[in-house]
Amino acid sequence: MELASLATKRLIDVVVAQFVHGTNAPEVIEVRLRLESVIIGVEVAADWSFRIEPGEPGQSYVMEELGSRVDVVSAPDGVPFVRHIGERLVRVVERFGGGVDGTERVGTEFVFDSGTVVAESWAGDLRMTSG
Repeated sequence: MELASLATKRLIDVVVAQFVHGTNAPEVIEVRLRLESVIIGVEVAADWSFRIEPGEPGQSYVMEELGSRVDVVSAPDGVPFVRHIGERLVRVVERFGGGVDGTERVGTEFVFDSGTVVAESWAGDLRMTSG
């Protein structure tokens, strides 16, 4: 997916997939950004690679054998993208550095009118920070 094409698109909504196990706090494992003309998923794959792909959010499901579930819900306020709903993306900057030759995408910086959100693969988990 050509991330430069996302510039100037307004963020309409943010949906997350949260892993829930027992009484532990939910862990965001995937974010779906609903922009004006496209929905993109931001996630870390099982091989720890950072991915951004177009597509609709999936459905919630239960993993009975693990006593866990994945809930697909509107993003809670703690997800940094939420504060930028209604704003336009100024630019999207990919970050590289993984793999043998340093050409694997390891994260992306989303620059909005009022601030920045960095999403990245961090030890196999999706980490999001405000800038």
